[in-house]
Amino acid sequence: MSTSEKEAILKYLSTIVVNSDVLEAFMKLDRRKFLPAKYSDIAYSLKHIDQPIQITKNYNTTALGLGVKMVDLLELKKSDKVLEIGTGSGYYTALMAEIVGAENVYTIEFDEEAYNLAKNNLKEYHGIHLIFGDGSLGYISGSPYDKIIVWASSPTFPYALYQQMKEKGIMIVPISDNEKRQGLYRIYKGETGSPVITKVMDVYFTRLRGLCGFWY
Repeated sequence: MSTSEKEAILKYLSTIVVNSDVLEAFMKLDRRKFLPAKYSDIAYSLKHIDQPIQITKNYNTTALGLGVKMVDLLELKKSDKVLEIGTGSGYYTALMAEIVGAENVYTIEFDEEAYNLAKNNLKEYHGIHLIFGDGSLGYISGSPYDKIIVWASSPTFPYALYQQMKEKGIMIVPISDNEKRQGLYRIYKGETGSPVITKVMDVYFTRLRGLCGFWY
């Protein structure tokens, strides 16, 4: 990777990202360390910025442009407590840890291969709470959370996760609109506990597995 490649990506991200802390964290991380070696040459390829990259037998990591935008939509600030559903390679976990502090990040992975990959990739981030389990249920032990991000499509409104979010909290989550289409949603928890739901865009993610996900 040349410096110019990463700077070209940064220039593009600057057009879609509002939070400067996200861009600063992006520049600190080396995405190549979180990808299989055979894909390291496209880690910062502008041509592949909207392309998911396979990280395990069963899973891809979210395309860089979309993934960074989703993190930006969380409106993260220092010391926010974050719950991440679907650790994947750990890249976006690390990105958020750079902003809020590793000790404030709780991340759950359902797939054993991905969990082991993330555990290895995140070993330098002491304090991150990496959990192997059913992310569709959330993680009550760490709740309540300021922000929640989900990297798989929920079959419906993710009530179990919403219950674990603080008032004025934000959740970014893909939800299946129907059998063929998904939407990316921003869910804000009002002071009365009522949700304010905004559709951001159409997306396509793998299905959220678990008791409160797609169990079949």
